Amino acid sequence: MPDALQEFSVQTSNYSAQYGQNAGAVVNVVTKSGTNQFHGNAFEFLRNSILNARNWSAPTKDTLKRNQFGGTFGGPIKHDRTFFFAGYQQTALRSIAAGRTATVPNAALRATATDPAIIEMLKHIPVGDASNKTSFSGRPDIQDFREVTARVDHSFSSKDELTFRYFFDYFKRNAVFDPNNLLTYSDGSTIKSSNYLAHWTHVFRPTLINDFRFSYAPENATRGPADGALSVQDLGSALPFEAPKKSIQQIRVNGFFNFGDNPQASFIRNNLTWGDDVSWVKGKHDVKFGGVIERSQVDLDNQFFQPAEFSFSSIANFMKGILTDYSGNLAFRQGAGEFKNNRNTFLGLYVQDNYRLNRRLTVNLGLRWEPALPWRETKGRVEQFRLPDLIAGVRSTQFPNAPAGVFFPGDAGVPRDGVRPNYSNFAPRVGFAYDVFGDSKTSIRGGFGIFYDTRLSGIINNRFVDLTPFSPQFVLSTQTGSVRPGTFSDPLCTQAATQAALGCTNQSTVYPYPFTYPPAPNIAFGSNVFVLSWDPVNKYQPPTVYNWNVSFERQLPSSVLVRAAYVGSHSSHLTETMNLNPSPIGGGTLRLNAIAGGPVFSTVQQDLQDINANYRSFQVSAEKRATHGLTVYGNYTWSRSTDDLPPGAGVTGFDTSSARPWDDPLRHQFDWGPSEFDHPHRFVASYVWQLPDLKGSNAVL
Repeated sequence: MPDALQEFSVQTSNYSAQYGQNAGAVVNVVTKSGTNQFHGNAFEFLRNSILNARNWSAPTKDTLKRNQFGGTFGGPIKHDRTFFFAGYQQTALRSIAAGRTATVPNAALRATATDPAIIEMLKHIPVGDASNKTSFSGRPDIQDFREVTARVDHSFSSKDELTFRYFFDYFKRNAVFDPNNLLTYSDGSTIKSSNYLAHWTHVFRPTLINDFRFSYAPENATRGPADGALSVQDLGSALPFEAPKKSIQQIRVNGFFNFGDNPQASFIRNNLTWGDDVSWVKGKHDVKFGGVIERSQVDLDNQFFQPAEFSFSSIANFMKGILTDYSGNLAFRQGAGEFKNNRNTFLGLYVQDNYRLNRRLTVNLGLRWEPALPWRETKGRVEQFRLPDLIAGVRSTQFPNAPAGVFFPGDAGVPRDGVRPNYSNFAPRVGFAYDVFGDSKTSIRGGFGIFYDTRLSGIINNRFVDLTPFSPQFVLSTQTGSVRPGTFSDPLCTQAATQAALGCTNQSTVYPYPFTYPPAPNIAFGSNVFVLSWDPVNKYQPPTVYNWNVSFERQLPSSVLVRAAYVGSHSSHLTETMNLNPSPIGGGTLRLNAIAGGPVFSTVQQDLQDINANYRSFQVSAEKRATHGLTVYGNYTWSRSTDDLPPGAGVTGFDTSSARPWDDPLRHQFDWGPSEFDHPHRFVASYVWQLPDLKGSNAVL
């Protein structure tokens, strides 16, 4: 949003470098308020290919058309007491994505197709040339944004001021479905979000001020395919169950093409936040204390996996319709959808004292408490895996047909929310600032603090509600010992011809759809079960960062400031996904299946917090403060960041595990090395030049 509507004060920090695996930035947003005079403005920013130059490396101009317009208006309601401010902005974006080249069957290759549903699918895919290539225009991209902000400020007296602010944001993006080219298939989305804020400041006395805030932030997001989209049933696949709204989730052909996108879904997020801060100046002490309570709601209604996923390991298998695994993808997978109702309360309390011991030395002392509370799925859709119980053959009392070692809330030893909360997260802070010579030109500063990331990632709860028995997933694969799928026309292998040709067995008797929640206690789990678990032994350990720094600053002549600093940190309890069911070295039966005596499990993941990271840096900067309208700044950082997070795992460690088995004592040593974002040398320079004032110049200038 341009500054005509709101003022932004943005302070970014190299947080990922300084604090290991946690990344972020600080953004302060200040909304304008009305005054005793009426003021307003209007604006429009236009981008159009007619007005644009061609990119030097592109053969043609881009097709982007972007029109951003709006305005603001503010003024008094009651002179010196009550003011209003309002603004509106709309952005319309129209573009055509860059053209694409895809590998698709040519006419000669299409003639080899034998599967009826494959023959029908090929009618909706462009024909390739002699080398099985085709080029086509990109999908149209249509985006609309609308934003409204309104604010009222009222001063009851010199001691009490009240602010109410409202913000509304709307976004819509088109879905794409071209029956002549399924390769352009994509879902659309609509997001509506609001924010209501009440802010009350009360001055007890000049040295004691209370600041209270309450906000309510509802959000409703939906996504889904275009009206008129096809399903695989429309292509001739004899799949008994499909999502209510026709869609195609994924069709993959190794070495050739793939298409599909997300099915219909809705996401409801509501946040209620109460915050209060007290500022108290007492003698040499500047004390601040307060806290925040946030109540969060996340409701998910997602037809994920209902449309099914199909994989073909080669174009030859695709032409015959034979479903086969490749690159770790299952040959066929279908689910009952992803539905969850999560609730959580986030709490933080703090106290800090900036103590001025004397004119030259100030000490900062603080303490913050943040409990780590797990998300509560209101229907108890979580599970736990315990290896000793698999070995002993112990089963769940809630769902007796679950594999041994898999348990649910209500079973002995299983926390209601899948993991136990952690109330012991106390974060101290200590710092100092020292004027070395008492002339305010040379200073030494230092500090140490502990920081917790107590917001448990909701993505793990998403995976819990995907699982049997809460939302059964039906998997067919060609892995050793697994149940084989049929063809694209007959994925469940119900036809005698399919059975004779592929040696597969009829799966219709164990096909679990349509599925109705809640599951019956005697629900069947089938084979190749996906299992996800928190650490069954320990309580949740939030990611923790220990940060320290010391810096030296010196004011030089000619308004030049130089600074040298040592900044370091250690991060503990970063999240790792551990694969408990790897294949033995050299292949063979999955390890847990060897214990279970058959193809019971596909993947068994355990999310725990056992990753560490270190960061060390030396930072030097120089700043030439504004003289004659010119400010120059330069910074050099020499650093090293190391961790034992498996490559590609990202900051959450989700879905990527170590290349070495989980019980290998050298696993962490094997993964230890430079962080993926590690950059030993970094130099940044910038300048601001205020151009000469043109007042008094001739009219043309």
